[in-house]
Amino acid sequence: MILAKRVFPIKLTVKQNCLFFLLLILCAFSGIAQKTDSVGCRDCKGSGAVYLDAERIPYRIKDSTEILTSTSSQELFNEKYSQKNKDSILDNLHNYYQTGVLGNIGMPSYSLLAHDNTQNGFFNWMNLNNNNDLFSNKQSVYFYPQGKIYTRVFAAMGQKQEQVFKILHSQNIKRVNISLQFNRYSCFGFYVFQKTITDNLLFSSHAETKNGRLGYNFYYMYNKLKYQLNGGIDSSKANFEKNILAEKQLFPMNLSTAKQNLRTSEVNFSAFFKINADSSCTSHKLVYESNYQSNYWLYTEGAADSSHYAHNYFYAANGSITDSVSFKRFSNSLLYKINYSGKFTFFAGYKNEFNHYSQFATDTMNMNHILSSGFNVAGNKFSVSAKGQYVVSGFNANNWQFEGNFFTKVSNQFYFSGNVQANSKMPSYMSTVYYSPHNIWSNTFMNVLTDNAEVKFGSRKYRFSIGVFVQQQQHQVYFDTLALPEQYKGSTLISRFYIQKDLKLGPVHFNNTINYQTTQNTDIIRLPQLNTSHQLYLEAKLFKNNLWLQAGFQARYISSFMANAYSPATNQFYLQNKKEYGNYVFVDFFVNAQIERFRFFLLASHLNQGLSGGNYMLCPNYGMPDRSFKAGLTWMFFD
Repeated sequence: MILAKRVFPIKLTVKQNCLFFLLLILCAFSGIAQKTDSVGCRDCKGSGAVYLDAERIPYRIKDSTEILTSTSSQELFNEKYSQKNKDSILDNLHNYYQTGVLGNIGMPSYSLLAHDNTQNGFFNWMNLNNNNDLFSNKQSVYFYPQGKIYTRVFAAMGQKQEQVFKILHSQNIKRVNISLQFNRYSCFGFYVFQKTITDNLLFSSHAETKNGRLGYNFYYMYNKLKYQLNGGIDSSKANFEKNILAEKQLFPMNLSTAKQNLRTSEVNFSAFFKINADSSCTSHKLVYESNYQSNYWLYTEGAADSSHYAHNYFYAANGSITDSVSFKRFSNSLLYKINYSGKFTFFAGYKNEFNHYSQFATDTMNMNHILSSGFNVAGNKFSVSAKGQYVVSGFNANNWQFEGNFFTKVSNQFYFSGNVQANSKMPSYMSTVYYSPHNIWSNTFMNVLTDNAEVKFGSRKYRFSIGVFVQQQQHQVYFDTLALPEQYKGSTLISRFYIQKDLKLGPVHFNNTINYQTTQNTDIIRLPQLNTSHQLYLEAKLFKNNLWLQAGFQARYISSFMANAYSPATNQFYLQNKKEYGNYVFVDFFVNAQIERFRFFLLASHLNQGLSGGNYMLCPNYGMPDRSFKAGLTWMFFD
């Protein structure tokens, strides 16, 4: 048995925990938060700054500090001033959820595109590998300050008891905005022992005084993910590719009792105070932010599944098995920022965070003291920003991260943008110390150095973009063919070239996105060289423009690659060298329509199932969904 204790090798009682949190509140401050300067500069012109939204498309924001601070609240609210009218867009209504590599909605997954994979925070507990609306993406619009009341309801259903329900409500009560969002996904999947249920809840509020000197942002987020994992098809008893038209419920699976539960919650409060009371072009602000996160992961397994992990059992070889990981984080921050006419912003702050990680015999508590600073220079046609954080002391001492952004308009139709990121961070704690019924390890890993760079050129008017993303990592941590963590001693390099172009000829639309990827280290990085998507459809407005209609086909192609395997016991994807997957096209037929505030879609997904071969797996032993039919609707209500 391995007993791992670091930094503070003690277990606190409930009373001691409460006292410790109270002391943190009293003594710990730090800064990274923001709020917009909506008033106070009566005679200043050109105070708006240009930047990019979540898709790196330019939009105008009122206070350039929003793109600098990168706190949890900023990530949640940074599209508040986006000029994209999301409620008038019919495109991709049917693509309400992207099925991951395990084939069932809500299941663990990983991206098949090279992208920025930098995790928030310096102390990382584990890679959760879950894609969900709120769980992995806080870029949605939750605030609608221009109207008094806004409500949007979405519902969809499909085969295998797939059900999706989303509701978003935002309301202004005088100067106070309150917003509520709830999402629920559930599906049994095409195979036995493959049930998923996901719940997401977000409550948020913000307000500021009439003179703009005081204001706050608040949100509470809760995610609950429950799923049963079948471990994929037992390839020793069934040949998937030779039985692609067989009833999938009859396929033997590797696991029958394995389940995972994942719960995350987060509470965040930030408030600002404008120091100067005058209405000059220069504003001075103090911003305080407090954040608490709680995360819990549980894996259970019955005795019937013991043989699946026979090659690496360490204890409890017979009978049921339970494994869990708990992680909590509490932080306080204080920031000072100065803004001149919206054209120049500088901020500096300090943050103190407390982390508590617990897993079987491991109980680790630590603190980090973090300094941050950044600036932004903006004009009507450009924006340049830089920000950085450095851990001056604590468990992650000397870890750091930096980000720089550049955007400019090239004439009125084109834009050019660039982004660079660099950081040095400790690997996730789970990859260094772990003790479970199936896996045990204790590693001493070096810091992982990551450099990302992306440049992009495009036009909204002509609906195209072209760009390149490059990532270099030194001492990358990965999971080997035994599903155990290892660290690569050298450096890895991956690059992705992409082009997106939407063509239109009368009512005919032909939209295309092509990603081409290369890597110099295929021994540890496995990505498809080509990942493309295409849409060909007719669009028209009928019945005196009362009905907006789209109907056509979409296709997605994944080239052949050595796909990563999946281990339910640790919720990690790992290398395998037995077989290549991919080289397959998924074809769908869709109909999208809108009548005033009511939108609906019909979707026949994977139409070519059984006609294009049987290699439609993107993860070993996990078949992607067969042909299925889905329908959904969206209803919007305005004050």
